[in-house]
Amino acid sequence: MSVASVADDREYGATQEKKEDTMLLPDRNTVDRLVRHYRDQERTVLARPCDLSARRRFEDTAYTLCVLMGERTAREAVLAAEHYVAGTRPAARPTLEGLPGA
Repeated sequence: MSVASVADDREYGATQEKKEDTMLLPDRNTVDRLVRHYRDQERTVLARPCDLSARRRFEDTAYTLCVLMGERTAREAVLAAEHYVAGTRPAARPTLEGLPGA
């Protein structure tokens, strides 16, 4: 291994650490619009549970919110999005003590 490749590896590691510390945040207006669409579509799906196209649109919006907010479930994503738009911090999640892997 050459000295140049070791230096390159160190620089790469330093830039990776910097990238992990910073996170791009989505546009608040976009998130607000998506949350409103999500809530409207939620009401539609509850009123017409057999409407497959409404359910598909609802699931697409939920997925988009999950990606934008970095959450695994639609519920977590919507709550995070609502807090983000309002400018508040969500409550801390409870820890699962005593469970394997926790």
